Amino acid sequence: MKFGDMLRRARTAKGLTQAELGADAYSTHFISLLERGQRQPTPDMVRHFSARLGMDVQTLNWWVEPPSADDEPALAEAMFAANQARDLRDDALAASEAEYAASLAVEQRNGPAWWDMSMLHAQSLIARRRFEEAEAVLLRLNSSSLMVASPELKSVVLGRLSTIARSTGRLLEAIELAREAVALAQNLPEPASARLQAGFILIAALSLSGALDDAWETATALDIQEHTPSVPSLLLARGAWAIGNIAFRRGDTDTGRAHHALASKLLLPQADLEAWAAFHRASAMYQMHAGLSDDVVWQSLEKAERGFAIVGTDAQRLELTLAQAKFAVLTLELVVAGELLGLVGAQREALDFEFLTDLEVCLGQYYLALESPRQAAHHLAEAARLYSEAGADERAREILEKAHALSA
Repeated sequence: MKFGDMLRRARTAKGLTQAELGADAYSTHFISLLERGQRQPTPDMVRHFSARLGMDVQTLNWWVEPPSADDEPALAEAMFAANQARDLRDDALAASEAEYAASLAVEQRNGPAWWDMSMLHAQSLIARRRFEEAEAVLLRLNSSSLMVASPELKSVVLGRLSTIARSTGRLLEAIELAREAVALAQNLPEPASARLQAGFILIAALSLSGALDDAWETATALDIQEHTPSVPSLLLARGAWAIGNIAFRRGDTDTGRAHHALASKLLLPQADLEAWAAFHRASAMYQMHAGLSDDVVWQSLEKAERGFAIVGTDAQRLELTLAQAKFAVLTLELVVAGELLGLVGAQREALDFEFLTDLEVCLGQYYLALESPRQAAHHLAEAARLYSEAGADERAREILEKAHALSA
């Protein structure tokens, strides 16, 4: 009997729905495709299903029909399905389809297809905050002999690994990986996309760790200019975005706003609504880091809210709620701030490292505004602990000094 039939029988016997069988790892649509025999599982999928069904892995493996090593149309169809899911912004389905397509590419020894689908698989997992699984995919890419990667491709992989390390609070590792990515890309022809992307990733890691001078030096070395004809406008926008972030962190609000104005001009909602919304959420947050809470900040928050209402994920909307809470704290709308912080705090496990530390700092500011210095000091000390564990000792000391001053 075919795998799909056996999977459906085992699932129904266990009393599980397709969603319960997928358990947030695989979409119901993809499980439906498996059960109808239109897809075959990868080894990772088999292990997942065996655990959910309480069955031996080998039993499920007996049901699997090995893919043909020369069925090129099947690989082309699988790659098309994965890319279509990505274009539809269905990250769960894109991850599943890309994993399946990559497994077919391995059977056919098709290195370029395997590379493309593995990268899509990893990027879709990152978008879903499944960092550990994405890291495993990227590490396989970095060490596999199936395809000899160019410096550009290896730089991209290291950049993705740096992003994961930063998101999970491993800041020293994130900086090291980003520096390796920059080193690999530095000899690529100007203006190589990989070189600029590696630079942006290094800037983000340095900034979050508190190494603002190093971050600024890296940012200005990229030499991002508005009228550089050989650089795509989206890369110019991301460069201006990154440089503006550092300027705000350094307290240079004029430079920050000038660069973010350029990014806003180049990032159009009709071209990439998600990137447009993400930029405005980030712009508002970085301006508030610099102590700004005027109409410019509020307008950015409104734009982010409109964009994420259409294309945002739950995580992105939660991050926006935190930004809105911070604005309410700065403008002393403390009832609103308390409600919003309560919403974010109830879902704090969904926040990555940067937003988790932002939450603790914002709670510290909130309780300080409420004239509750002990509670404010508690949250600032927690933010300092998180930074210290992540390797950002200087940033931790700055926050801890504020906490001690409040509790004294």
